[in-house]
Amino acid sequence: MHPPASLIWFFITAGISIGLFNFVYFMEFLTLFGKNTAMPREAVLLSVALSVVLIGLGAIGASFHLGHKLRAWKAIRRFHTSWLSREAVFSGAYGFTLFLYGLSYYFNLSLPIQHALGVVTFLLGWLSAFSTAMIYASNKFVLEWNTSLTVLYYLDMYLMLGSSAFLALTFHYRPEFIPAYLFLTSLFISLGLAFRIAYNVRQFLIPRPTLNEALNLAHNRPIRVLDTGSTTDNYCTTEFYYKKGKDLLGSVLPVAYILTFVVPLFLVLYSWITGNYDYLFYATAFASLVMGSFLERWCFFVEGNHVQNLFYGLYPEEGYRLRKGYMERKKTVIRL
Repeated sequence: MHPPASLIWFFITAGISIGLFNFVYFMEFLTLFGKNTAMPREAVLLSVALSVVLIGLGAIGASFHLGHKLRAWKAIRRFHTSWLSREAVFSGAYGFTLFLYGLSYYFNLSLPIQHALGVVTFLLGWLSAFSTAMIYASNKFVLEWNTSLTVLYYLDMYLMLGSSAFLALTFHYRPEFIPAYLFLTSLFISLGLAFRIAYNVRQFLIPRPTLNEALNLAHNRPIRVLDTGSTTDNYCTTEFYYKKGKDLLGSVLPVAYILTFVVPLFLVLYSWITGNYDYLFYATAFASLVMGSFLERWCFFVEGNHVQNLFYGLYPEEGYRLRKGYMERKKTVIRL
């Protein structure tokens, strides 16, 4: 699949926004149980303002993926059937309630109002993230994405981005929390690495559909592509298949692994084990994670193979091999 830069931009901005607010409000929420975990006022306001700006920039960037941008509001009309519609609704609601939470905190409204808005914003953020992940995980035409690993890994990457950003924040405002968030950040990055490896391994085990199955024909009548039906590139051969990306994937994916997992995990573990709490470590880990996530999302799209590519001779080779015994007894009936 062709990687849309606007959607990768939305992932990065929304991931940092939701992930950062997740930990900022979590520390505020613990104060309800008598814990001295609240961040200083300026830290909360700075985090909320940054989160609002990021989710706004993400929404603006994502709109460039739409063919008719003025019709974007119509996305909410399919809320009951479309994960894309749910993403639009939940993301917009998250940004709105996040702004209201920031106002309630700034004007020192009553704690019930602040925490009510905080809890609602917290839930809407994760509903937005889950809906975005399900857009890909529910796509049965791209088998690489059609797995629960897509959802687990997607949500964990939000936690990776959020915990690493919050770690840099605690260095300046609540350094006593650094060891705890070094542990959490290393945990989320380790889980992300495990999910990513499992995702890549699964790609070699997927039973690919064949042309016979696509045409609903038995396997005792082998079908092969003789003519793709198009001598020039068209929408189907450029948007559903990215040849240049396929050629670069073998070089980009290792770099994505290094920047997303290896570098941040090394820096965080080194700081945690040695007790050397250096802001440069956390800033570098966060920057590496952001750049790596951009490359990783690029690889995620390029790795996807739409089944329509079977008819253009662009599908993975194993998708053109017949599986003996499958549908052998099926009878083909032609009706006029």
